[in-house]
Amino acid sequence: MALKGTSQNQSKLFYFFIFILTHILEDKSYNHLFELRIILLGGRNSGKNLVGNAILNQEEFVLHERTTCLKRKAEVQGRSVIVVDTPGWWCDFSAQDTPELVRREIRHSISICHPGPHIFLLVVKTDSVFIEKRRRAIEEHLELLVGAVWSHTMVLFTKGKNAGNKSFEDHVQASGKPLQWLLEKCSGRFHVFDTPETCNATQVMELMGKIDKMLAENERHSSCLEQKAQGRVQQETAF
Repeated sequence: MALKGTSQNQSKLFYFFIFILTHILEDKSYNHLFELRIILLGGRNSGKNLVGNAILNQEEFVLHERTTCLKRKAEVQGRSVIVVDTPGWWCDFSAQDTPELVRREIRHSISICHPGPHIFLLVVKTDSVFIEKRRRAIEEHLELLVGAVWSHTMVLFTKGKNAGNKSFEDHVQASGKPLQWLLEKCSGRFHVFDTPETCNATQVMELMGKIDKMLAENERHSSCLEQKAQGRVQQETAF
């Protein structure tokens, strides 16, 4: 009897160890991804290149507009980070007015970020009021990307030279419904780089923390949906 009890206890300890180890590995995989893949989206002169340089902590993206995607990689806070900067569109113009080459490059950004991006950072400047035309332009250009793009998008607000002393709260209030729509579309996910032309290390660390949190939430949501789908299949096959 003693041997049997010992065997049972050892078995319980073994499965408990596996349970703990599994959760530790899951936490590491989503909170500290070995490789993080980011795609930058936004209008012309939105500051995407500055954001890319700040994330990688080195000058990788030139400060003039391009018509092709640019992919760069660096080690950031102990992990590999890939950033793909897409060509910008004219902020107040429809996607139909955007050159086909630019639209094709925006679509192509996913394939050069193999096996796929973890997050889309939508860069929006706060220099001027976020009007309806600007909202519509963003909606149309993100529609170029297939899949659940909005559930993997975070808005990154940048402050340019012409923003003056206006706070981010002032910008939100002045922009009204168009900006409210955008924030709701991204489920309230946003970050602010409030230093003109530069982004300090603290702001970048805060951004990376928000990205990790978003990835963890998306994974829990996906797991919940998978469990519901499996449960439905089991119910259907039971009859």
